[in-house]
Amino acid sequence: MNPVLQTDLTITLESGYPGSMTETADFTARLEHETDATQNRPLYVKSINAASKTVVVKFSGAMSGIYYIALEGKGIGRIDQTPLKLTVESKVTAIAPLRGSLLGGTLVTIDGTNFSKNKLDNPVKAGNYWCLVESTNAN
Repeated sequence: MNPVLQTDLTITLESGYPGSMTETADFTARLEHETDATQNRPLYVKSINAASKTVVVKFSGAMSGIYYIALEGKGIGRIDQTPLKLTVESKVTAIAPLRGSLLGGTLVTIDGTNFSKNKLDNPVKAGNYWCLVESTNAN
């Protein structure tokens, strides 16, 4: 499973964070895969709030796996004492029916977890053929 789910992640800094929090350019964020450096990529810093010491980054989805979010403050460097761990995972718990026509056209139900409500975010491939997703929900 390779979720394409996207969401905003809010990172709360310690109350005594000494760096500047006046604009989003004061921070950079990076998604780092636990074992596969080819899946590392920058994250977009959407907003900051100096009063609540929060930084909001856009997570655009990722392949299933364990990632860390590396957050850096301008002039401060890496600001997390403990890396922020993010587990990305989807699971298929059931598929019915398990067999269909060789000519296609069989309606299949896939049950699981961590699916998107947007059917375009849940691509399905049977063998070498992409399927038309008629409807979807989170499970």
